[in-house]
Amino acid sequence: MSRILLSLALVFVASVLFPHAASAAGWHYYDPECPINLGGKSMKFVAMQPKKNVDRECVALPDVGPSVIVLDAADNELRDMNWDIRILRGKGPNGEADPDADVVDRLPVQKFRNGMVNFDQNFRDAGNYVLYAKLTSDDGAKSFIGTHPFSVGLVTDEEIYLYIAFGVFVVLAGGAAFYLWRQGTLGFKIPDFSKTD
Repeated sequence: MSRILLSLALVFVASVLFPHAASAAGWHYYDPECPINLGGKSMKFVAMQPKKNVDRECVALPDVGPSVIVLDAADNELRDMNWDIRILRGKGPNGEADPDADVVDRLPVQKFRNGMVNFDQNFRDAGNYVLYAKLTSDDGAKSFIGTHPFSVGLVTDEEIYLYIAFGVFVVLAGGAAFYLWRQGTLGFKIPDFSKTD
């Protein structure tokens, strides 16, 4: 019985601590895919912190510090447009931000003929951020605007649930081990240190 409990504990801890270990060897930029709606068209977004781990994130970078943001647009019309890409400080988790007043960083407006841009961004403060993308034709007659909210260095709901689940597991496993020990079926005895020779 004790071996079963130990095996279950090890499997649970491994799944909590190393959820992406199996897929890390063959990772690529767009796993998961994180689309940004540009009003009729879309591009893909992904954020990474390669100095810390190989995880690709859509909505929550785990820590502040050096990060890489990648955008990719497969549509040929978007590749011919001028890209105005900004990182904005969000006013909340839902992506409220002013594209002029809340600018944290901004790339020079230019065309990306291959439809892809990746750039370094050093996030110094934890909080909510918004990626703002405005793609405009040369004559200014046509434009597409999209935003993508994400957080940096904040505890996510998913992490809170994992911590709660791990805490419940520890309490249940500890209770079961204590019960089995009291019944004498755990397989070993704890020495009685109260006896002196």
